[in-house]
Amino acid sequence: MDDKLRIPAAVKRAWGDRVTTVFLRQGKFAHGPTVLAAYPLADLTVERIGNPLDHDLPALVAGQRTIPSSPEVRQ
Repeated sequence: MDDKLRIPAAVKRAWGDRVTTVFLRQGKFAHGPTVLAAYPLADLTVERIGNPLDHDLPALVAGQRTIPSSPEVRQ
């Protein structure tokens, strides 16, 4: 979980499907098209630091990925 998209991208490259990456879309570069185009999206994107509490994170970790559909979620 990080607010710099390059961090989840690097972790995903190293760990592959063994990790669920989360992008905290906050800060001045979080919506920048250059940054968003430079890296693959994380498995889950949340708009605020408290939003992960809205998702079933144990299900994500277990690989079920059946979380509520929303525009921020990639399944």
